[in-house]
Amino acid sequence: MKSLFKIYRRYIFSAAWIAGTVILVNLLALFGVSAYFHSQSRNSPARGTRLRVTQAAQMLEQNPDGTVRMSEEGTACLDSSGAEFAFLLNDAGDVIWDWRRPDEIPTHFSLGEVASFSRWYLKDYPVRVWNCDAGLLVIGEPKFTAAKYSVEFSRDSIRNVPYFLLALVGANILLVLILAVLSGYRLYASLRPVASGIDGLSSGRKVLVPEHGLVGDLGRKLNQAARMLEQQRWNLEKRDTARTEWISGVSHDIRTPLSMVMGYADNLENDAELPEEARKQAGIIKEQSLKIKTLIEDLNLTSKLEYQMQPLRMEKYVPAALLRSVAVSCLNGGLEEGYELEADIGEELEGLVLAGDVRLMTRALHNLIGNSIRHNTGCRILLSGRLVQQGPVPLCRIGVKDDGNGIPQEIRDILEEKPAMGGTGAAEGGKSLAGQPGNPSGRPHIMGLRIVKQIINAHGGRMEFSGDGREVILLLPVTGTLDTEKKKEKKKWWEILWYGENRIKTLEKN
Repeated sequence: MKSLFKIYRRYIFSAAWIAGTVILVNLLALFGVSAYFHSQSRNSPARGTRLRVTQAAQMLEQNPDGTVRMSEEGTACLDSSGAEFAFLLNDAGDVIWDWRRPDEIPTHFSLGEVASFSRWYLKDYPVRVWNCDAGLLVIGEPKFTAAKYSVEFSRDSIRNVPYFLLALVGANILLVLILAVLSGYRLYASLRPVASGIDGLSSGRKVLVPEHGLVGDLGRKLNQAARMLEQQRWNLEKRDTARTEWISGVSHDIRTPLSMVMGYADNLENDAELPEEARKQAGIIKEQSLKIKTLIEDLNLTSKLEYQMQPLRMEKYVPAALLRSVAVSCLNGGLEEGYELEADIGEELEGLVLAGDVRLMTRALHNLIGNSIRHNTGCRILLSGRLVQQGPVPLCRIGVKDDGNGIPQEIRDILEEKPAMGGTGAAEGGKSLAGQPGNPSGRPHIMGLRIVKQIINAHGGRMEFSGDGREVILLLPVTGTLDTEKKKEKKKWWEILWYGENRIKTLEKN
C-alpha cells in the first residue's frame, strides 16, 4: 500500500506542476495577445487619426474676416491618416469649417448632441474631438472601423487590480489542485484492488480483482496470472505430496529387509566357525547396511523438513550444555587415530537460553563433525560457541571448524543458492569433484549439510561459511537467560489457584 501512496503523491505533484505550467503559459499568451492588439491598434488608421488630430488642430488658420481654413499640409495630414471627414464647431454649435463632410452630417449641433457624439458615434461614424483655439475640431473615421466602449473604475479598484489578479491565479491553482486530488484519488481507488491482489499473490492467497473501471484490463490479466499460479501451486503440492509419500513408502518397505540383512550380517560376523575373511565381509555388509539405513533416515528427515512436515519438539535449553554433551558424545564414541576434537565455549553462553528441538540440534552438530571426519584424513576439529550482536536481536554463534581441506566452493554456492562458479562440477581452486573417493560421478554429496541448513532454518536461524570453507557457522536467536526463566517459574499462589498450572504454561507459550 505504500507504493500506492507514492503513486498518489507523485500524481498530485505532477498535476500541480502541470497546472502551474498551464497558468504560466496562459499568462504569457494573455500578454502576447494584448501586445498583438496593441500593435494592431497602433498601426490601424484610427491610431493614425488619434496621433494626427492634434497636428491637424495646429494647422487650422484663421482668416482676417474671421473665417477658418486648413492649410494644404493639414489637409494632406488628414488624408494620410485615413480620416473620413472633418469639421470645426464654434461655441454656438455651428459648423464654421468642414472637409469632406457627408450630407447626412448636419451643420448645427446642440450641446447634448456634441456631448453624445464626442463620447460615442456621429451617424455611426467613430469621431475624435479636440478643443482648440478656433473651436471644437471633429475628425470622423470610416464606419465600422473602431469600437468605442465606456469603462469607468474607481481609483481604489485600480489600485487593487494586482491583488485581484493574484487572488484569481491562486483560486485557479487551488481549483486545479482539488481536481488533481479528486482525479488522483480515483486512480488510487482503482489501483488499490490491484495492489491488494499483488500482495495476495506474493503471500499465496486466492486473488480475485474486479475487472472493470480504469484498470479493468490490468485486473483481468492479474486474475489470469492468479489462476495460473494457483494451478501451478496445486500441481507442485500434488507432486511434492507424491514425492514425500513415495520416499516414506520406500523407506518403510526397505526397513524390514534391511533389518534382516543387518541381523544376519551381525550373526555371521560373530560366528567363530566362519573363516576370518568371511567374518570381515559380513562386518562390511553390516557397516554398509547401517549406512543405507542412515541414508534412508536422512531422506525422510530432509523431505519432512523441506515441506515443514517434521514436528519440532520445542523446549528451552542451554547452548553451552548442548555443545559440551555433543563433544563428550563424540569423544566417548571413539575418534579414529589422527583426529582431535576440542570445545571452546564462551562464558557468556553459560547463562543463555535458546528454544528448539534438542534432538535435531544434536543431529545437526553431529553431521558437521562427521562431515569434517569423513572428508579429511586426520584433522583438528574445533567446536566453538559465542554470543554475537547482529542487529537488534542477540545471536548465539556456533562454529564447527577444522584444519582440513575445507568445503568446496561449489557446495557452498549450492547451499547458499548462488550460481556455481567455474562451470558444473568445478570445486574450489578449479579442481573437479570427479574422481574423489566415494564420488566417482563428480556430483557433490550435500545431504548432511542440507539437513543442517534445514534444521537451522526451522529454528529461525541461518547457516554461513568462512571464506576458506573450513568453518561452518550457525547463528541462532537467543530466547532469554536463566535468570529470566527462573523468574517466570515463580508463580503467584492466586494465579495458580485461579488459572491452574497448565493454563499458565499455555499462556506463556503463546
